[in-house]
Amino acid sequence: MFSKADNSAAWAVGGALALFFLGGLITTVVPPLVDKSWGRPAPGLKPYTEIQLKGRAIYVREGCWYCHTQQTRTLVSDTKRSGWRGVDSPISTPDEFVYDKPHMFGTKRTGPDLSRVGGKYDTQWHRTHFRNPRDLVPGSVMPPFPWIVNDPVEFPALVAYIQTLGRAKDWRPDHDYEK
Repeated sequence: MFSKADNSAAWAVGGALALFFLGGLITTVVPPLVDKSWGRPAPGLKPYTEIQLKGRAIYVREGCWYCHTQQTRTLVSDTKRSGWRGVDSPISTPDEFVYDKPHMFGTKRTGPDLSRVGGKYDTQWHRTHFRNPRDLVPGSVMPPFPWIVNDPVEFPALVAYIQTLGRAKDWRPDHDYEK
């Protein structure tokens, strides 16, 4: 049987495709069928409010997710970078994203990961950052968003959405973030 694959490109391609699709099934389809907890929200996770949904729509519209990811990977560098005051952040788990449709995990990290940014900065920090990111982060490649800062509806909505990111898990010391 294996000699056919050695001598025939069709057998080799067919075998490779079969293994590829089998691997895809095992890694993407089977886990949620076996572990039903993936579809349940994390204990502290709440559905988005109307203003947070509006902010999420602005986040999508402005393309923020092209440069910012929203997932803390299992890498030590990710948990340290997303951490808070010396405490490493927990890795992201599926139960944190139950209400996100579509999911915006992102793959390109031109800007910092935002998976645990909710509550780290106050509204004034966000206002300054969106007006001119280089004022707070020298060398930042993020463009300014003055039209959002000057909009009395959009700016509070965007900040409300950003403040939700990473808040499903209670991991910060002394609960020192805005509720």
